[in-house]
Amino acid sequence: MRKTKAVQRSNRRLTFIICVLVMLVPAVLVPILLKTHTQVQYKSIYADYVVGEIAEKNVYAKSSIDLIDNDATEKLVEEARKSVYPVFSYSLTQSMNILGKADKVRDAVASFDYETLVDLIGETLASQMMGLERINVFSAAYDVVSDILRIGYYRDYELENARADGYTNITVSNRYMDESGSFDTVIDLDHDFLISDSNIREYLVERLGNILDDLTSKEAILLEDLIFAVIEPNILFDNAMTRQRRDAAAASVDSVVISISKGQILIEADHVVNHEQVELLRMLSTQSNNFSLVETLGHTIFDIAVIAIGLYVYQMFLGRKDLHFVAHNILLVAAFFLSMIATYFLSLLASTLNLEFSDSFLPVFFLPLFVTEVTGYKRVGFVASFMLAAVMATLPTASLMTFFYCIICGSSCVFLIRFFNKRLDMVYQWFFSSITCAGISILFMFINQASFSMIFTVLLGTLINVAIAYIVLSAALPIAEKVFNLPTIFRLYELAYGESPILTRLSQSAPGTYSHSVAVADLSEVGAKAIGANALLARVGGLYHDIGKIEHPEYFVENQSGGINKHDDISPSLSVAVIKSHVKVGADKGRETGLPTEIIKIIANHHGNDVIQYFYHEAMKLQAASTDDRGETVKASDFSYNAEIPDFRECGIVMLADSIEAASRTVTPNASKYAKLIDSIFIGKIERGQLDNSGLTMNDIKTLADAFVKTLVARNHSRIEYPDDDDK
Repeated sequence: MRKTKAVQRSNRRLTFIICVLVMLVPAVLVPILLKTHTQVQYKSIYADYVVGEIAEKNVYAKSSIDLIDNDATEKLVEEARKSVYPVFSYSLTQSMNILGKADKVRDAVASFDYETLVDLIGETLASQMMGLERINVFSAAYDVVSDILRIGYYRDYELENARADGYTNITVSNRYMDESGSFDTVIDLDHDFLISDSNIREYLVERLGNILDDLTSKEAILLEDLIFAVIEPNILFDNAMTRQRRDAAAASVDSVVISISKGQILIEADHVVNHEQVELLRMLSTQSNNFSLVETLGHTIFDIAVIAIGLYVYQMFLGRKDLHFVAHNILLVAAFFLSMIATYFLSLLASTLNLEFSDSFLPVFFLPLFVTEVTGYKRVGFVASFMLAAVMATLPTASLMTFFYCIICGSSCVFLIRFFNKRLDMVYQWFFSSITCAGISILFMFINQASFSMIFTVLLGTLINVAIAYIVLSAALPIAEKVFNLPTIFRLYELAYGESPILTRLSQSAPGTYSHSVAVADLSEVGAKAIGANALLARVGGLYHDIGKIEHPEYFVENQSGGINKHDDISPSLSVAVIKSHVKVGADKGRETGLPTEIIKIIANHHGNDVIQYFYHEAMKLQAASTDDRGETVKASDFSYNAEIPDFRECGIVMLADSIEAASRTVTPNASKYAKLIDSIFIGKIERGQLDNSGLTMNDIKTLADAFVKTLVARNHSRIEYPDDDDK
């Protein structure tokens, strides 16, 4: 026994730890995801301020934050990029190719290689060059080409593109011509002379001024034509290097940071809102804000404390004898997980609506309603509401009053639960919950000084929120009932008042037992109501407690008729075996039918391990009358039920109601006789330890006795005797 309890405690601790860890994941992640999401943290708080309007109230910074002024930063980045002049690079390859071409022309002329010369400068010019008598024309051309390449030859359209972009300067990267390595030269486009397609003839006129005096007019023209046939631009716009330098300049720009302290006044009441303030609010509404490590750690520790405390109280309220302990914890975690996922998406939705009061969109209704309905205890609903409200208070959109709003709304819905028997009755519960929560939303809306124009949106959000909670609740409850075989109020009501094939069969094969079961159910329900136990559970337990008598109903006295008793023909020990079998058979049939665990335990334990008094005494009589000393000694254990004693109140109530109902049929209907009968039966059960683990107190037992007496008297009250017609 001790080992079993130790294992149970170990399993409960393991369940506790796993539940805390699983619930911690969404509790930590959802606030981080929302805070790092753009247009969430401040948009719903700092919306709808227009330049030129007078502010109605002070607007304070909700938290300390460093904002990056993206517009100002982008402006600096653009300025940095603009500050980099277009880069032109000296092309060594192009220069060497041009000089090589000039050398080949000179060599071809010197060697009279006409075909090569045609390939280099064309047939017309080649034929003219081959007719020259003096080679100095080629030497002069080579020198001029070398000078142009050294100075640099530009393309006109590339220079014009630089001017069109607003630049008056360019950078020339001459990385090959200087011995020390590469160097950049800044060229003024307006003042420095640059050789390009448009002015190369001017340069040649000036450059060839002295040389032309020594040449004939034909030689001068051929010299100029030869230079133009060979020369090409060798300083070219370097797009890749320009882009690289501009990207480097942009990367070196530091972001413009605006530091805002928590509580800082962003807009002052009764003052005109200016452009800078609106721009600041716009940045706040679109700025992504990351959690710091310290803040994340603080939130995590807070969530662990809240969830651990709440879960501990939740499990404590469920009680050590909770037959669905693991299932109830799983359902709590699942509902919490679902609520946090809904919180993320609904917070995003609320942020797009520019609400000053967005708490009405938080899904704080489903979790407390769900755990209350599946466990049957309002107190666990209040605990669930506390846990969810505390976690909601860590959201980036939360205000000081968010925690109180969430816990008041959630608790109000739990308080309004009346454990209706029909699922349709949820409509009435939804109606009253909607009205209550709408009033709470309006109250908190005024407390948060939200604009009155927001009232319709806030109310609509609240009503839809509550409605969705009840819709999801209506869908989730049957699933939970089916998967975990839970005895919810709706399931019990269906078992108590719906059509049940096994009860129908019982009424047909064992009508006396069925009548007895209905009477026990009535007594159990009344007794449970009197002491504040689960009356519907007790009623269902009473209805099904004897379904094992479907097999061999003729061996039970309530089904016997005509004075025939099957037990007269068999020994007491065999009779006891038949009587005891109905408990096991009933439990097996309950499992086959899919009855809740609580009902099966009532069926299995409604007799406990009590002695079957009648057959025990019969066996004692036979033993006393026997003259054979070798007969076996009669043991009370052989004539006792092989079951456990009741371990919850409803099972104990059914045990007492079963004994009272059967015995009440043997006495004359009278309050005093009923009271004496009940007292004797109760005392016997107590003395034999049958109620030790039931949780029933002496005050409960006294209350049950009074309730049973009243019920029996009302059921079996005497009627006046009406005279026959002949007596008139």
